[in-house]
Amino acid sequence: MRYHDKLTMWMILGLVATVCLGQLGCAAPTPVPTLSPAAATSAPTAMLSATPIPPTTTATATALPTDTPRPTASATRTCTATPLPSATPWPTTTLAPSATATLAQPTAAQPAATQPPASNASAGEVAAKPKGSPLTYALEFPPVGPASAPPSVNGGTNPLTGQPVADPGLVQRRALLVRYGNDRAARPHAGISQADVVFEELMDAWWITRLTAVFLQNEPDKVGPIRSARPVLLEVLPATDGALVYSGASIGVTQLLADGGYNLIDETRDGDIFFRGTDRKSPHNLYTSIPAARQRLRERGWERASALRGWTFAADAPAGASAASVDIPYPPTSVVRWTYDAAAGVYRRWVQGAAYVDQLSGVQVGSENVVVLYAKHWETDIVEDSRGATAIGIALKGGGRVQVIRDGRVIEGYWWRAEPDMLFQFIDSNGNHIPLKPGHTWVQLVPTSYQLDIR
Repeated sequence: MRYHDKLTMWMILGLVATVCLGQLGCAAPTPVPTLSPAAATSAPTAMLSATPIPPTTTATATALPTDTPRPTASATRTCTATPLPSATPWPTTTLAPSATATLAQPTAAQPAATQPPASNASAGEVAAKPKGSPLTYALEFPPVGPASAPPSVNGGTNPLTGQPVADPGLVQRRALLVRYGNDRAARPHAGISQADVVFEELMDAWWITRLTAVFLQNEPDKVGPIRSARPVLLEVLPATDGALVYSGASIGVTQLLADGGYNLIDETRDGDIFFRGTDRKSPHNLYTSIPAARQRLRERGWERASALRGWTFAADAPAGASAASVDIPYPPTSVVRWTYDAAAGVYRRWVQGAAYVDQLSGVQVGSENVVVLYAKHWETDIVEDSRGATAIGIALKGGGRVQVIRDGRVIEGYWWRAEPDMLFQFIDSNGNHIPLKPGHTWVQLVPTSYQLDIR
């Protein structure tokens, strides 16, 4: 064999060996194509078509683009997406903060007097502070303060209703605050028509409201469905000098309640006085009774007369504009209408266009007074559930606009609360007290930007 033929043969053998070694993984690995950050985020399918990394190659993590930082694992982080409550699923549609709430109209079977025109109420902007702000705020007061101290009530008068009582012992005891869920599945509520006062406030994610009913004089045997606590109670509890009946709370709210030294009757500790109904699914079927709660107060040495001061009552209404109907643009799950029943002298409550009745009596709930209290609202840094929903903060010390609605009239004025252990005082532009009508009161807590439809 000639030399050049031998050389050619050896070159061919060397080429075949090289190919074989590459197939066996002995050659250097094929370089992995890389994508720019923009391509990585905009074209995820491009990564799938790239040459796969051989098993023997160690892959390195690709840094995220600088404008989309990787979230850290932290229980207190603020989610940028709107979370869903874990205990109660959201409805399929939700109300944006700037949207206009639409109130479903009463059915034709209802009395004509309770079918005012469609509402023009607007929810407005609801957030007064950046998302994730602490539960703190600077006090702001209206241009005038109370011209005098509120009058005191005698021992034979209910300080929350202004009505005389046959047995003074019924009102010289502790105010009990019961926390009601207000999901549609939780209605109708049991015993709420017997509460002296009810506070209603917006809940996490701005999609529903919740109620706090204050019982002093009456003792219904069934109240509920009972739900968890929220930061608003840190204001309402000292204002009413009351004890709270509720079912649990987030870590943040639990700690704040403990720090405040409040008297608490919680289903997680006092489960023996709570019971589950069979007509509804959990969590909308938890109840207790006011007599059982009062017994627990006595057992723990908490039963005493609450120091309730701040409200003024009078049979005659001050001058005001007409208020035969009142639409409050809460989210669609909780949108409220009040209509004046002149024959009974009370406002009848509607929720989502349906008559709001007490489960125990089947009668539509009425209230002599509807107080619309405007206050700054914001989304706090207190995480309420596993999805990251955070509690709503409401600035309820200081003062602001109020509308006192009674006897078919609306009286414009200011609310004032400088001392934590006082009820909200309602005053006019001269600082004179705006009297409530003797009877029940619903306090509707709304953001300052809400625009109600009152006719």
